[in-house]
Amino acid sequence: MDALLVSHLGDPATLADGRPVSGAFASPFVGAEIGGGKGGAVRLGAAINADEVLEPTFTVRVVDVIGVKRGDFLTIELPPELGGGPYKVSRLKPDGAGMVDLVLSANDERPDDIT
Repeated sequence: MDALLVSHLGDPATLADGRPVSGAFASPFVGAEIGGGKGGAVRLGAAINADEVLEPTFTVRVVDVIGVKRGDFLTIELPPELGGGPYKVSRLKPDGAGMVDLVLSANDERPDDIT
């Protein structure tokens, strides 16, 4: 994928070391309708793959995330209602063609002042 295209159309994020990176952020629950209502609702089961529930992903160019590994943190620089915020990299799924899915999990770090 062309670096210019990713930088202009991608979602912004910041890696733990402060490097900015752009990619495609996808979260299974952003925009999913769960309830019924007038006009009908999208069935959640039809909208997502049950094997990937609660696994947001950030697809990026491999060259942009050299050194990133499982357990590292990153921040998706989008509003919270679009899924933005801090995440932990739970695994990396390279596609063999220069892109990698960073499979994310919620940032479960606890502040030091919790006793």
